[in-house]
Amino acid sequence: DDSLILFQANGGDAQHLQAILDTYEECSGQMINREKSAIMFSPNTRRNEWDEVMQELAIAKETMNERFLGLPVFVGRSKTKVFAYLKERIWTRIQGWKEKMLSRAGKEVLIKAVAQAIPTFAMGCFDITKEICDQISMMICKYWWSNQDKENKMHWIKWEKLTTSKGEGGLGFRDIHAFNLAMLAKQGWRFVQDPNSLCARILGAKYFPNGDILSATARNNMSYTWRSILKGLEVLKRGIIWHVGDGSSIRIWEDPWLPREWTRRPITSRRNNLLGRVDELIDQSQGTWDEQLVRDIFWPQDAELILALPVHGDMEDVLAWHYDNRGIFSVRSAYKVQRAYEKRMSSRPTASSSNAGNNTESFPWKRLWGLKCPGKIKHHLWRMSHNSLAVRKELARRGMDLDTKCVMCSRLEEDGAHLFFKCKWAVKVWREMGMEKHRCVLESKLSGLEVMKYILGIEEREQMVVVTFLWLWWLERNRVREGEKRKSVEDIAFMCKQYASEYLNICKHSVEPVQAPKQLWRRPAQGWVEINSDGAYSKNSGEGGWGVIIRDEMGDVVEAAAGKSIRLLDAFQSEVEACLAGVMLAEELGAERIVDSLLKQTLLC
Repeated sequence: DDSLILFQANGGDAQHLQAILDTYEECSGQMINREKSAIMFSPNTRRNEWDEVMQELAIAKETMNERFLGLPVFVGRSKTKVFAYLKERIWTRIQGWKEKMLSRAGKEVLIKAVAQAIPTFAMGCFDITKEICDQISMMICKYWWSNQDKENKMHWIKWEKLTTSKGEGGLGFRDIHAFNLAMLAKQGWRFVQDPNSLCARILGAKYFPNGDILSATARNNMSYTWRSILKGLEVLKRGIIWHVGDGSSIRIWEDPWLPREWTRRPITSRRNNLLGRVDELIDQSQGTWDEQLVRDIFWPQDAELILALPVHGDMEDVLAWHYDNRGIFSVRSAYKVQRAYEKRMSSRPTASSSNAGNNTESFPWKRLWGLKCPGKIKHHLWRMSHNSLAVRKELARRGMDLDTKCVMCSRLEEDGAHLFFKCKWAVKVWREMGMEKHRCVLESKLSGLEVMKYILGIEEREQMVVVTFLWLWWLERNRVREGEKRKSVEDIAFMCKQYASEYLNICKHSVEPVQAPKQLWRRPAQGWVEINSDGAYSKNSGEGGWGVIIRDEMGDVVEAAAGKSIRLLDAFQSEVEACLAGVMLAEELGAERIVDSLLKQTLLC
């Protein structure tokens, strides 16, 4: 298979390499394909050394920007040129899509599944630069707003808004640069979890010889790969947390070890305090926190949080990912952390271009995307919610010189309220559908968000008729604008009812999700005992309790116990404490074969 071989550019090393290749050819019966082989020299190699090496290896092809397994081998000063191939691949794909008649929903799938996935492999190894990321985003955004025959269409909503999640009013497109940093953070996490891997040992010997990758800093003459990983480490540091074991590895004032959202370091001022490690806050004789010492040193907010943390003196401290219940890093959560950080650091609003005054974050977007209708209708409703439909009055407001009279009735100015609820032909369709009561309410709404809030609150059948009308009436308006004859009121009303009925029937007869069978309690196997445990937690007081029952193979109760937990962080901790109490109780009874119901449920989930 393809191989990448590194050696010093001199005749002696070239001869040794040629001898190795000759031995390989003799033993394997295979031959090196010299025509497909290429050689690349570093910029400081002298020309006579080039010629000598190429002559020894009998390789005539020389390259300066070769890619190996899809990644550039050499990254020079111009990062834009090195990673330009990613932009070209995406542009080629987009050019092919322009020939296809795709709805907004179809475009969304192609962008997410193909265009934004193309650079993923390279982003896992290199910082492809914000400039390249912005250029890729610009291409995708241009394709999103374009029509089949028109490329330079108006961009109705900012790209920053489109990259927010659907639950926050966007479309869930990736912020490519933030995703790039999240992918690089994954490399840093691998080094933290597996410091003895070959890659970690090689980079560690050169860039962090003390073994602590989190304390590594930039230095002169470092490789671009390591420079990229350092950027990912900044994202990683925003999401990691130390889980306390014996406390010997955690620095009290510098490391993140307190489980809260806004900062995981103590907010208490250190002043002249000499304590440096967490294990100095633990009463070693009892294996618990030295409560009096903790309260003397820390402010109440920190003290209560510290005292609620469990201490495991027989275990080492563990570095975990704060945004996962299991403490395991994921690119998805790292992306969210980076996006949240950028949002805090940015002073620019992310509201839509024409609806900046409305609070889109509190709107029930998930209900809109959960409607039982085709994706193209949902996208139409989404644009309507953001007041971003290309009605004539809005086009004139954006600087276009055109007649603002309604396309359908040619009487009043065409805005969203008039076109859908006040136009004389629209009113007739509403009455023909038997939805006049809803039209009277909707025509008084002041924004697209208010219209959608009302529609999402009405009965399902009527709701589906209304949203189908909004879609079909927009299509009819565009047909009339292009010179076609308007359909009759009766035909449009019939189509709205018919399509709405079909949409509901399709969803009704769709395959129901397969539900896991309900887990019933069963007696353990012969010679085993089963622990059933449960925990309770009060968020207001931070206290809770636990209960444990141990049953034998006949289902009889062997032992039971209950207790109170004074300091808890969350409900999950109360469940874990209950499980731990059950295991310790079974150990006291001398049980050797134990089945824990809580652990079984966790594994099943």
